[in-house]
This record gives sequence, structure tokens and C-alpha cells, in this order.
Amino acid sequence: MKKYKLHATESQHHASTGKLYQSDPMRFSVLLACFLSISTTTLATWSIIIVDPVTKEIGIAGASCTYNCYGIGQIIPGKGAIIVQAMSNKDARRKGLNMIEAGASPEKIIAALHDPLFDPEKQQYAVVTLSHLATPATYTGAATHTSHGTLTAAGVSVQGNTLASEEELKAILDAVIQGQQDSLRIDEILMRALEAGSTAGGDKRCGEQRATSAFLMVAKPTDKRKPYLVLQFFGQKRGGLNAVSLLRGKYERWKSKHQS
Repeated sequence: MKKYKLHATESQHHASTGKLYQSDPMRFSVLLACFLSISTTTLATWSIIIVDPVTKEIGIAGASCTYNCYGIGQIIPGKGAIIVQAMSNKDARRKGLNMIEAGASPEKIIAALHDPLFDPEKQQYAVVTLSHLATPATYTGAATHTSHGTLTAAGVSVQGNTLASEEELKAILDAVIQGQQDSLRIDEILMRALEAGSTAGGDKRCGEQRATSAFLMVAKPTDKRKPYLVLQFFGQKRGGLNAVSLLRGKYERWKSKHQS
């Protein structure tokens, strides 16, 4: 199996300012983002971007101990995806989307998002594109929660902040790689990756509950107006059920209707 080196790095244009977890070798593609913008204060804990180089599907997923983490990411079908989390910023997301549409590399997009206008030190960025599959790029601002990090591989980005465990990011990537080896669909891989993050500790603010909101999206390259799969669960009360587990229930119901 061909392996790619994982990167626990920020954009190579800039010196590291945020604490990042150690990298490991791995492979495949993860993507988290799509057509929606939400408020500039949307927060998130762990998220995934996957780009499938064969089907050219792009998927994103995320979970958090906040009311709603849906909207941290967006997808341009057939081109790429961006996630802007921690103190998410819709203007930064819009800038990144415009650059993805124009064919810019992830590295150049991350560099552009360092503009002080976007308040980058309070944010965590991830960009993966189909045309630059081998070089996803991330950035973690110095003012984000110290329990943070990113891991990338070809077509893959996993990122998190306010994490309960340093093992979370690797567990998420391990789930992605195993899913790819098992020839699972991209939506199932994203769901399992979310569950891996939850099992490894989830959002430290939620304790045993792990998350109060979660979402999953996948877009085909032919999707025009919206992704063919959009699932979310939000507004779960603290101390209640795990939003990732609730999302799994929604996903299983979706599969029973849409997959043979």
C-alpha cells in the first residue's frame, strides 16, 4: 500500500504559532465542508475533509459541544472544500471558496487567510482540493484552545480544538484509512471517523456526552445546487445523548432509503 506522510503543520508560508500534535504516515482523503454559511461565531471541535480521487466525491463532517457546528465548512463540488472552525468566520470561508473555485492551491488559500481582516489567530483552517490532492493545507491560530491540532495526508485533513485527548486526531485518521482499505463509501467513512473521535474523547467540554451537535455532507462532482447528502443533529442539551450517536441513527435511516 502506498503511504503518504501526514503533516501536523500549518501553511508552509508561515511559522507555526499553534501547538500541533505529532504526525504519522498515512493515506487517503478526507474532506469536510459544503454550500452553507452560518454565523461568524460558529465553533467546532473535530472535523474531517475527504476527497475521493476515484469518484471525485467530496465529503465533510464535524462534531462539537456547541449548539450547532453545521456551517463551519463548505464544498465546491468537483473542486474542493474548506473548513473554518474555532471562532469560525464566514468572510474567511467565502474568501477560501472563491479561491477554490478559481483553482488556487491549498497553500495559497491558507496564506491569503492570514490576512488580519479574518482574525486568523482565533481560527483553525483546513483546505483540500481535487487538483492539488497531495498537498492539503491547514493552519491553527495561536489564540485557539491549547488542546488542538491537525493531521493531513493526500486528499485528507483532520483537525480539532478543545479536544479531550491527544489521541483523537490519529484515531480519526486511523478510522478513515481502515474504511478506505475496506472499500467503504465516503459517507460511511466520514461517519466512522466522527465516531472514532467521539470514542477517543470528543469535545472536552461535554465530558461523557462527547458532543451536542454533529453533521455530515457529501457532494458528487455533478451536484449543482446542493450536496446529495446532508445530515445534521443540533441543539442537544448538555448531559443528554451524544449527538454523534444520534447522527448515526439519522444516517442509518438515510441508508435504508437510498442505498440498496
